[in-house]
Amino acid sequence: MNFSTIEKLALKQKGALKEYKPSWDSTLFWIGNRMFLLLMHGQTPMMNFKNDPFINIHLRENYPDITAAYHMNKKHWNTLYYKHTAISEDFIEQLIQESYEIVFDSLTKKHKETLSKKF
Repeated sequence: MNFSTIEKLALKQKGALKEYKPSWDSTLFWIGNRMFLLLMHGQTPMMNFKNDPFINIHLRENYPDITAAYHMNKKHWNTLYYKHTAISEDFIEQLIQESYEIVFDSLTKKHKETLSKKF
């Protein structure tokens, strides 16, 4: 798995936008004014994604490449070390989709309507 593939999967989400943050050497993916995915570059590339707290526990227990999120709320966010992972692209796409949906669902009704009109 590589950055380009993950970027394409993230940008497939309706209304997803990306922003490169040089001071973090990271790419952030947004829906509205909320981040749903963070890709950190560097020697140990990693992807932070959001999920349900109970699912997060299951993911961490069953996938060695998934840990509590680096520099984020560890209850709601996980980190996937994606460079040499055995996790399939389909499963990574599912994780991205779930993260997007959780964040989208947390937007205000007005914000959701505004995004629906744009996209």
